[in-house]
Amino acid sequence: MAARQQQKGTGLGVQYEDFVPKSEWKDQPEATILNIDLTGFAKEQMKVTYVHSSKMIKITGERPLANRKWSRFNEVFTVPQNCLVDKIHGSFKNNVLTITMPKETITKVAYLPEASKTEAAALEKATKLEEKRLLEESRRKEMEEEEAKQKKRQLLEEKEALIRKLQEEAKAKEEADMRKLREGAKAKEMAEAKLLEEAKESREKLEEWKLKERKLEERKLEDMKLSEEAKLKKIQERKSVGESGGKEKILKPEVVYTKSGPVATPKPESGSGLKSGFGVGEVVKSAEEKIGNLVEKEKKMGKGIIEKIRRKEITSEEKKLMMNVGVAALVIFALGAYVSYTFCSSSPSSSSSSPSSSSSSSTKPE
Repeated sequence: MAARQQQKGTGLGVQYEDFVPKSEWKDQPEATILNIDLTGFAKEQMKVTYVHSSKMIKITGERPLANRKWSRFNEVFTVPQNCLVDKIHGSFKNNVLTITMPKETITKVAYLPEASKTEAAALEKATKLEEKRLLEESRRKEMEEEEAKQKKRQLLEEKEALIRKLQEEAKAKEEADMRKLREGAKAKEMAEAKLLEEAKESREKLEEWKLKERKLEERKLEDMKLSEEAKLKKIQERKSVGESGGKEKILKPEVVYTKSGPVATPKPESGSGLKSGFGVGEVVKSAEEKIGNLVEKEKKMGKGIIEKIRRKEITSEEKKLMMNVGVAALVIFALGAYVSYTFCSSSPSSSSSSPSSSSSSSTKPE
């Protein structure tokens, strides 16, 4: 049986045990016979090959064992010199492989002398030693080849493992980059949406503020209009009171405070005539001059203001200036109308009073 069994792993989960079968040579006159004990092996599990280049017989075989183990052998035997290579044949019976190698010249051992027998035994012994040496060398080469194959297989497995690892790392890096890009795009979209929402809120607040400011300006204009109407009504009431009393009224300047500043308006005062400082002509002339200045100023500013109003670019200061100009024009117009009316109503009363005084003086007794 085997002298030694050696386990070798291939990296695929299968282990091999090297098996060295027992062999025996028999030298017969007609042929040389080789018997090999292969207990446990079947005929289909072995292979016999003759190598012409080295004139050797190569016998290999393997069979499965338990627990994913295999038993194998690989033996090489040298063919003798005087054998007929074409007539070599073998048989397998009772677990013994028999290989018959016929001889070219048949020797008769019975008629050989003793010296020839000794030489034949020495030659056979030398042949066996040479066969043994060749067999050991062949086994050593096969083991080296097997080790080289195993190392090559191991290097290939390591290379494949490294390639798989690199592919997995590259895939993980690519997924991380894609995840990072998606998160960045999502954050950018959220930031843009937030900016749009803030801009929308700012526009809504600005529109609300403009609407409040517009309502406030309209309320101020309405209050100023009501105030001017109340002042005109008061002036008319004073005028009606002066006419009903039959007394002459003297215009006394009254200061009315507006946004553009204090404006002097005439105030009726009881007396025997108009004071020289506030004569009707001077008041009318001053009113006309102020109206003319306002008209010139409005002509200069009108086009620009109108364009700004159309484009809705007018500022709050310009709005205040326009309101002050309108109020001042309204006050000056009302003052001129009131002075003119007072002057016209006071002239007939003074003329009527002068004849009465002359008549009274003429009727006075001497």
